[in-house]
Amino acid sequence: MNSKILFFLLIFLSVAGVSVVESQTLDDVQLLDLVTAQQVALADNPTLAAAAERVEQARHRIEQAEALYWPGIEVGGSAVANRMSWNDAATLSMASGGADIDRSSKKYKVSLGASWLLFDGFSRKFSNLMASYGQQESEQARRDGMRLLLQSVAESYYSAQLALYNKAIAEADFSFNSKQKKEAQVSMNAGAGSLSAVLNFQVQMNNASADILLAERNYDIALFGLAVLLGRESGQMPEGIALSRLDMVEESEFFELSSKDLLEAAVVNRPDLQRLELSVGRAESAIGVNKASYYPKLSLNGVVAGDRFDNADFVADDFGATVSLNLSYNLFRGGGDQARVAEAKAYRREVARTLDQQKNRIQSEVRQAIIRLTQARAQLLLQRGSVKLVEQNRDLVEEGYKAGQESLARFNEVQRDLVRTQSRLALSLVSLYNNRQALRTATGESLIPYLAEEELEPASQ
Repeated sequence: MNSKILFFLLIFLSVAGVSVVESQTLDDVQLLDLVTAQQVALADNPTLAAAAERVEQARHRIEQAEALYWPGIEVGGSAVANRMSWNDAATLSMASGGADIDRSSKKYKVSLGASWLLFDGFSRKFSNLMASYGQQESEQARRDGMRLLLQSVAESYYSAQLALYNKAIAEADFSFNSKQKKEAQVSMNAGAGSLSAVLNFQVQMNNASADILLAERNYDIALFGLAVLLGRESGQMPEGIALSRLDMVEESEFFELSSKDLLEAAVVNRPDLQRLELSVGRAESAIGVNKASYYPKLSLNGVVAGDRFDNADFVADDFGATVSLNLSYNLFRGGGDQARVAEAKAYRREVARTLDQQKNRIQSEVRQAIIRLTQARAQLLLQRGSVKLVEQNRDLVEEGYKAGQESLARFNEVQRDLVRTQSRLALSLVSLYNNRQALRTATGESLIPYLAEEELEPASQ
């Protein structure tokens, strides 16, 4: 990897707070953070496990292709019992001057043969290359599945976080209006307040309760989705598990977004791009396999065989041997060979164009992710400032309402403004975290800690 890109990614990892954790089961976790959730998903997700099995299948296809270089050895044997018809026996007896003919006979045969393809127009070479490319493609497809799974886990995790924030905001709104209701009740009992004020605050409490229920529902739904991604057989998270609270992101934590470096990183790290590059190589090998029909084939064959009648007690005199060197060269198949080569070349061009399109698509993904993250940062700063202003305004209106200078409608309005602004702040914070992860997904950088862990595993075993 280019040293500049590697340095950039290491900085990216440290700022984003990504680390590699040891594998663990979800039942051992009480406070779940995103990294742990992603680690569990990579270990237990059934779809990813199926992708690993496809890699294993491709590895065995390489072994099958390599087997073509070895000679084939076959052992054969037969035992044949024959009973001649009366007419055939009579005819044979007459031909033998009236001798008695034994109508029953037995014949035994054993053989040991070997065949070795010495030259096949490089078909085996290119078949091996195709199998090797196929295995690497399967591995890159598995890694791309990991990349997308990490993103899906993050989206579900942050959806649950947003629901928690909304629940906390609704609970604070309920608590605030409950306090106001108690004060209004005291004023009414003292003859200084009205029943409408008490009822108003009760309505606001009911609205907050509805928001709490909605947030709880969204939280449960997000956890169910997260449980599926984490491979939970029960389809739900363990009882009592909680999510780590998201820290507020300060402006000083914003790291530089270099489009050039991020695009270069995507070219290096994206498994789907590497898979298509391998597909081009496999398509080129397929051309070589089909061109092999233009060349002659040369094979060496040998057989040792023994025949014996009436019993299977073979002796050396029963055996004979044959060795042959065979050459075959096809002169004409009606243009089928040329058509197959032309088809393979067209497929290679198709894959190359698909690769070019994927490069363009990845560049677009990275650029869009940069824009979204930049906007998420701006939104977070804006909403943090707005919350402070709205809180100050709400407090001023509250003082004015209690002093009889502001109306109840105005008091309700500023409280609703505060709730909405706090919800926007929560959304902007979660959006910032989500877009950070989306940028790491677009560049393929989210895979780096987990692939490094895979490379270290053999040494630790």
